[in-house]
Amino acid sequence: MVFSGSDSNGDNGRNIITYQWRNDPDLSSKSDMDYIHDLIQSLTDHIYSNPKDYEAIFFRGNGYLDSQQYDLGIADYSVLIDLPNPDERALNNRSLCWRGLGEFQRGLEDSSAAINIDPDYRDALNNRGMLYADIGEHRKAVIDFTRAIEIDPDYWYAYNNRAHSYLIMGNKSDAFQDYEKVRELLGH
Repeated sequence: MVFSGSDSNGDNGRNIITYQWRNDPDLSSKSDMDYIHDLIQSLTDHIYSNPKDYEAIFFRGNGYLDSQQYDLGIADYSVLIDLPNPDERALNNRSLCWRGLGEFQRGLEDSSAAINIDPDYRDALNNRGMLYADIGEHRKAVIDFTRAIEIDPDYWYAYNNRAHSYLIMGNKSDAFQDYEKVRELLGH
C-alpha cells in the first residue's frame, strides 16, 4: 500500500510505503532454496537427455554450490575442468566448493589454475584472496584483492575483503579507507 501524507518526521508530501505481508496471495510459499532445488532437478532431467550440454552442467554445479551441496558441485565442475580446454569459471567455482568443505589448499590450486587461464579474472583473484585469508596468509590475500580492485575499481566486495585482511594485519588506516570506499560504492 502506498499513500501520501506526512511521515514520522513530519515531512509532508512524501510517499510512504507500508507493506502487510501476512496473508498476501501474491507471495510464493516457496523459498529461494526451493527454487534452486527445482532448478537442479530440471537441469538434471535436461542433462540426462543432453549429457554434453556443458552450460547446463555448469549451471547445475552453480545450483549445488548455492545450496551448499559442495561434493555434487565439485563433480559437475570437474566434468568441465577435465575437458581438453578447462573452463576457468568451473575452476573458480570449484575452488569455492573446496572452500566450503574447508579444503583450502585444493581451493587455492583451483583458483590459481583459473587465474593462469585468465590473469584478469577478477572473481578468481578475489576468491583466491579469501582462501589465502582463510589460512592466515593476509599479505598474499591483500595482493590478490588489490589486483581484483585494479581490474574493477568498483568491486566493493574486494575492498571489503582487503579491509578485513588489513585489520587483521594491524593496518587500521588502510582498513578504514577501504571500508569507507565500500560505503561509497554501496551508497551508504
